[in-house]
Amino acid sequence: MEWIAIRSIYHFGVNKNGVNIFEERVVVFEAKDFDDAHAKAAVESEMYAKENEFILHPEQIGYKQDGEQLIDGYEVWSELFEADLTLELFYSERYEKYVYHKENA
Repeated sequence: MEWIAIRSIYHFGVNKNGVNIFEERVVVFEAKDFDDAHAKAAVESEMYAKENEFILHPEQIGYKQDGEQLIDGYEVWSELFEADLTLELFYSERYEKYVYHKENA
């Protein structure tokens, strides 16, 4: 079994000025592989979004962890952002705009 952290992005809400708030959240899972970790993350993130009335962005990114044993389903990172963008545009601007493409190097 491996420890794999999965990052999910949520539309967290709207502030008093009408600006969207987004949450970047990373949760670690004990899993046999990335597919297993993503399956666990899909269930956990959908439940988290439903319980908090957030909107979940469909793409999740995984990171293999090393070192000591961790706690399955433990949140290891959360950060809030504000932007006058939709969830899809925020995701694109933050996570896709500056992606490194080796073939362009």
